[in-house]
Amino acid sequence: MGDKVDPRQVVHGYVETKTGVCLHFVERGQGPVVFLIHGWPESWFSWRYQIKALSDAGFRVIAPDNRGFGDSDCPPAVTDYTLAQITSDYDAIIEALGIEAAVFIGHDWGGAAVWAMVQHYPHRVTAVGALNTPFFPVNPKVNPIEGLKKDPQRFDYQLYFQEEGRAEAEFERDIEYSLTCILRGSSLQDAKPLLNSGVVLSTSNVRERGGMLVGFPPKEALPRSTMLSEEDMAYYVQQYTKSRFRGGLNWYRNVERNWEWSKRVAGQKIFKPACMITTGKDKVLTPDMTKQMDDWIPKLRRYHIENCSHWTQQECPAQVNAFLIEWLQNDVFPQEGSTAPQHHYENKKAKL
Repeated sequence: MGDKVDPRQVVHGYVETKTGVCLHFVERGQGPVVFLIHGWPESWFSWRYQIKALSDAGFRVIAPDNRGFGDSDCPPAVTDYTLAQITSDYDAIIEALGIEAAVFIGHDWGGAAVWAMVQHYPHRVTAVGALNTPFFPVNPKVNPIEGLKKDPQRFDYQLYFQEEGRAEAEFERDIEYSLTCILRGSSLQDAKPLLNSGVVLSTSNVRERGGMLVGFPPKEALPRSTMLSEEDMAYYVQQYTKSRFRGGLNWYRNVERNWEWSKRVAGQKIFKPACMITTGKDKVLTPDMTKQMDDWIPKLRRYHIENCSHWTQQECPAQVNAFLIEWLQNDVFPQEGSTAPQHHYENKKAKL
């Protein structure tokens, strides 16, 4: 699948915020700074392929463990996980490292965080990119919780997460099994054990089923995803054994607070260079959800990987690395006389 770093091949650092939250990050390389922001249930380690590729291409790559994950602190209160606090964490890391501004690239919840970062801290953001997670302009008149309720076939798992303690208990019963169920790619090898058991990996009807993992094959019948080596899985298990799941789940429990905070940037376009990578096999964050982005982001470059699931940077690292390096070198830090290969862009553009 390509070269990747392991935890021993990166520099580990820590920053303490003004509110006393200790944040862990890794970094590698020299040059223009690129932050890689992970989602759920992941950690800095989800970017192991990109850290190697981007740093080898001449960038200083910094990948934090978000608060609630990995080796960063996991404060217990739900209200400790708003996007206002999360973006202030990135600002704290930048400030502590003496960096003026950086490129921010995020996946899943990390995508939502980097879109918030460019709107609320534009002076800190050189350019912004997201994998799978579209930019959703805030609508001050519509509570996003109501939007989740209107699409239970897609977002019922997020409504399930709202009840404190319930999902934590389910996922922490067997951490390795939980990660094996959730972190699965689009390959036939990944799908075959589910198909043999008559299981369809779905985010719908989670509350009715009684849990997100209800109906999955037993542990002995469910091998880990082909995306993950035995060592990869062991590292994820080690991290979640330490952090547990409450902090990450608390991100989902601040939808209304995030909405209230985001109203201050309602109507605000994004004029920084931006890129959006969509995938054809993501059943939740689908390419059609990005339709409105061109109206809000004039300097948007699109890429698309059809045969790829939600776990984009881990399932298709070579394509992601090529897209990000092309975008960074041509749109964000262009060399004199350089232009992006037009056929590369057109052929990979999402079908909207």
